[in-house]
This record gives sequence, structure tokens and C-alpha cells, in this order.
Amino acid sequence: MKDALFVYNPNSGQKIINEHLPWIVDYLSEREYLTSIYATQSPRDASEIVSNLGHRFDEIIVGGGDGTLDEVISAVCKTKINPLVGYIPTGSTNDFSKSLNIPADIEKATKVATRGYKKDIDIGNIDGKYFVYVAAFGTIAEVSYNTGQDVKNIFGRSAYIFEGLKQTLPLVNIPTYKMEVAIDGETIAGEFIHFMVTNSVSVGGFVGITGQNVGLSDGIFELTMVKRPQSLADVNKIIFGLTNRKENDMLILRQGSEFIVKTDQKVAWSLDGEYGGTTTLADIKVLKEKIKIRTGLRDKI
Repeated sequence: MKDALFVYNPNSGQKIINEHLPWIVDYLSEREYLTSIYATQSPRDASEIVSNLGHRFDEIIVGGGDGTLDEVISAVCKTKINPLVGYIPTGSTNDFSKSLNIPADIEKATKVATRGYKKDIDIGNIDGKYFVYVAAFGTIAEVSYNTGQDVKNIFGRSAYIFEGLKQTLPLVNIPTYKMEVAIDGETIAGEFIHFMVTNSVSVGGFVGITGQNVGLSDGIFELTMVKRPQSLADVNKIIFGLTNRKENDMLILRQGSEFIVKTDQKVAWSLDGEYGGTTTLADIKVLKEKIKIRTGLRDKI
């Protein structure tokens, strides 16, 4: 028998996991899991239960969205335990499950969470806080995470980004941040409206916005910085660059293992789509192959 902790968020997404609980419990028993089950009751609850009890289990299975996964993995990192993690994505966006090739179907995802390929993946750290796949601030980050997936699906990626930027018109009203960013020795300075460091093929519900060569275990994260647009022509350049992952005079794209970010004002960070605090100086580091997780990935990437 394998000792496992199953932590799930009953309010995640459309609450669909609740309909599948009897099947999940029965399936875990069939697979010879001796499972302790906990339904989160409030924000940060998953983090607390893993911090207090995670050391007792060989495997931790997470049912919920990106935020619930972030809580569990952050707690695993902080407590320095080393369980094998399984993930059943049931949130609204489920960005990281796309990188892990985990099916959206709950029963299929449960099978991956217990029988999938084991993989050691990189995790991000920003001033002592952990994140799984994205640390961001700025206009596009706010638009992305404050809008439902159905709207994104209707607009499509490029049209949606344009609609999001239009919400800040006139352009002089777009919140702008003077910043200096050091990336593995290179320094970039200027005025920007968006910053994000990512390790995922999907961010904010957009697949492919970070490029096609994302490695989950290479010790490298992808950087995207968007300059302040002065005209609608600049907005079009931003849209083209983001949708095609091509750098231009409005868009800076890099890869690195450490990013030191200085800003002229406090910025509110979004870590895996959740509030991550405010800073004027942040040090983001990639922790190579920090977490063991089951995936649908046959090949090593």
C-alpha cells in the first residue's frame, strides 16, 4: 500500500471535482493507495495542511486549479520534504497542466496523477516565496487574470490582448513602470507596462504565448517585457510580438536563471495567478529540478 495525501479544493473552477469524488476514491483504492483526504476550507488551507502533515506521505495528490497547486508545491519547498506530486486540474485556467500534458478530463487526469511519468521540474523563487510557472506584474497580467476563460476563447489570443490594452486607453493612462532588470549579467532598463518570468507553455489561458521551446527541467525561465506604447502602431507591434513570440522594438524576450528587478515604485506581483506581495526590488531565481511530479510527458523536456 502507498500512503498518499489527497488535497482538493471543492470550490475550484465550476466545482466539478465534487461530482467525481466517489470515483476518485474508489480508483485510488484499486491502485492500492491508502489515502488521507482533505477538502480545503479557505485560502492558504492547502499550504497549511501540507506544511503540517505532508512529511507523513510518500505521495501528495492535488485536486484544484493553479492556485491550489501553487500552495501545495510552495509548502513542499518550504518544509523541505520530497514527496511525489500528482495533479488533477479542476480550475478555470489550468495553465500548468497544459505544460505537463495532463488531460482536462478528471478521470483521465487522475490516472496520470497515479500512473504518469515521473519528472523533476524547475520551480521559481522570488525573495523566499515560491512559484510554479509565472511571476508577473503589469497591465497584461492584470487583464489576463481578471477575465474569464470563456471571454478569452471568444476573442482569441491576439484580439483579446488588443481588447485588454484598449481598456487602458488613452495610452497615456496605461500604468508604466521605470525598471532595471539584470538577467544573468545583462542589464536592461526602460519604461515598461508588463513584466513576466515564466516556465509554462500556457500563461493566463493563452497557449504558446511564451514560445514553443519551454523546458521544464532546464534551469531556465522565459522573460517577457513589454515597453510603453506611444501609439496604436506600437500596440500592434506588441500584439504581433506576443502572438508570434518575436522580439521587436516594443517587446523584449530573454531566457535566464536569475532575474533581479528594480522598479521606481512598488509593484504588485502575481505568482501563479495569485497575489504575491509588493516590492521595489525582487530577486527571482530558478531552482532546477526542485519538485518530483507525475506528468503525461513521455519525452524529457
